[in-house]
Amino acid sequence: MTWDVYAIRAPAHVRRLEDLSDRHSPRLVGVADSVVEAIQSAVPGVDATDRTWLLVNGSDHSVEISIGKGAQVHSITFYLSGGERAVPVVLDLCRRLAVTPFDTETGDVLTASSQPPAGPPPEEDGDRGGRRRWWRRGGRSDQ
Repeated sequence: MTWDVYAIRAPAHVRRLEDLSDRHSPRLVGVADSVVEAIQSAVPGVDATDRTWLLVNGSDHSVEISIGKGAQVHSITFYLSGGERAVPVVLDLCRRLAVTPFDTETGDVLTASSQPPAGPPPEEDGDRGGRRRWWRRGGRSDQ
C-alpha cells in the first residue's frame, strides 16, 4: 500500500488542507526541468528516466514523485512505500522545493512524527462525490 502526500506552495498559516479557500490556486513551484534538477541534486541516484514521474529507491522504502506533464509545476504528489521510513526523504525534498506537504489521508501537514495510514482509504468522501477535496487543489489541465 502506498501513502500519498500532496505538496504545494501553501500560505504559511495553513496547517490543514481544509484551511485553504476553495478559490485557492497553487502557486508556481517552478519550471519542470528546474524542479527535476533540484530533486536530482537533493537525492543522488533518483531515477528520472521519466521526468514527470521520478523514483527514489532506498533500502527499505521507495518514493515515487509525480510533477505533472506541464512545463510548469504547481503541485507535487509523492507516493510513499515503506511507511515512515520514506518521510525524511519527502520532508527534505519539500524543504528544498519550498512546498508544504499534506498527508492526503488526514489533510494535515506531514511531519517527522506522521504515521502511514492504517488501511485503505474510505470508498466515499462525504458530500464531495467520492473525490477527496485535496485532489481538486492540483486539478490543472496541464497535469
